[in-house]
Amino acid sequence: MANQPVFREALLLAAALICVPPLQAQAPPPAQISASAPVGFAQAFDAALANDAPLRAARFERESVKEGVPIARAALLPSAALNVNESLTQGRREFPNSQNQLVTVRVDYLSPQATLQMRAPIFNWESISRYRQSLVQSDAADAVFRVRAADLMDRLTLAYLQRLLADENVALALSQVSALEGQQLRADQRLQRGEGTRIEVSETAAQLSVARIRLLEAQDQVTIARRGLARITGLDVGAVRNLPANLRPSALPPQGLDEWLALAAVRNPTVQVRTQQAEVARLAIQRSKAGHYPRLDAVASLSKSSNESLANLNQSSKLASVGLQLSIPLFSGFGIEASVRQSQSDLARAEAELTNDRENTALEVQKQFIAFSNGLAKIEAQERAVVAMEVALDGITRGVPAGLRTLAEVLDAQSKVFSVKRDLAQARFDYFLARMRLQAQSGAPLAEIVFDLDNLLAVTP
Repeated sequence: MANQPVFREALLLAAALICVPPLQAQAPPPAQISASAPVGFAQAFDAALANDAPLRAARFERESVKEGVPIARAALLPSAALNVNESLTQGRREFPNSQNQLVTVRVDYLSPQATLQMRAPIFNWESISRYRQSLVQSDAADAVFRVRAADLMDRLTLAYLQRLLADENVALALSQVSALEGQQLRADQRLQRGEGTRIEVSETAAQLSVARIRLLEAQDQVTIARRGLARITGLDVGAVRNLPANLRPSALPPQGLDEWLALAAVRNPTVQVRTQQAEVARLAIQRSKAGHYPRLDAVASLSKSSNESLANLNQSSKLASVGLQLSIPLFSGFGIEASVRQSQSDLARAEAELTNDRENTALEVQKQFIAFSNGLAKIEAQERAVVAMEVALDGITRGVPAGLRTLAEVLDAQSKVFSVKRDLAQARFDYFLARMRLQAQSGAPLAEIVFDLDNLLAVTP
């Protein structure tokens, strides 16, 4: 057929213009953690990175925003389009011959056409502004992802500490039940010897019942805390590492509050997000103003066709053109001016939100710095209170056989001992949390925070 070269060239052009999409990177499989060994904080964090649904959603959101960069860059690169079509014409042609007789001839023919069009932007300020804006949006997406990761760190730390605190409360409740069971036995023996009273036996039984109720509540809290930690990490953690009894961690640089505030003003992920969003709004003003600017493109086309009309049967044509196309905006119904004012309002809002987040960050850094700075002093004070209460309990217990103390005083002293021990556990966990949040608010890398917190934990026996 005469039109075969046309389609052969068209197919070759189409094959040259086909681009194979890049393969998507697959996320690594979650780390496997042995259920028999106590799970450290670093192991829990690695598992949470692979399992936590909000963080995975944030990761996909970041990838989506980053795809805006090549999309915006495409408007600055040359583009080409190939149009191929073929039409079948069927009909009859009537005309008089030399003897003035009407002659009818059937006409059936194909009209193949192929056109290659190319366009290369020379000046397009709107596309340039969009590309610059997409780069800043990509940086903002990275900052948003760091905010989500820091939120995961905070949620994981809370869940991990709740699990530790629940285990500690169960241990204290078991110890209290055991001590009260001993007191119950001694109260019964004193009553049998005629040294005690039924009131002492009843008070001891009441205290024991309350302690057993607290034990059940503490065991319920362990179940809830275990479920909460499993929801974040995807692991049914049987045992976790605990804070050492003699917690004396090293100091965190820097030492002063002003240095921490200076770091947070520059590195805090939330502040970085707001800063990038303000820059995006600033570039949006330039993009809106680009509506007033002309656009200049280089255009070219190459076409080949056969049998374009009945008058051109069995004829082929090849046409090539190249030139410049200038587009000058004249009037857009004041839409560009309104778009500029809208972008200016968005910039003012973004700057106000940036100021608010900077102030909130500074307040949070100061709050966590105070909690962190006073944390060790509170722990030491609670440890001294525990020692003092245990000494007092021992003295009161020794005074009961001599008649100097009563069993009610022993029960009260025991209750105070377990209360200050719970306060000590809470003080140690508050220090752990404040240390993490101070580093996170200052914008420290999460790997450094995880390494620091993991080193604070000791393996449970």
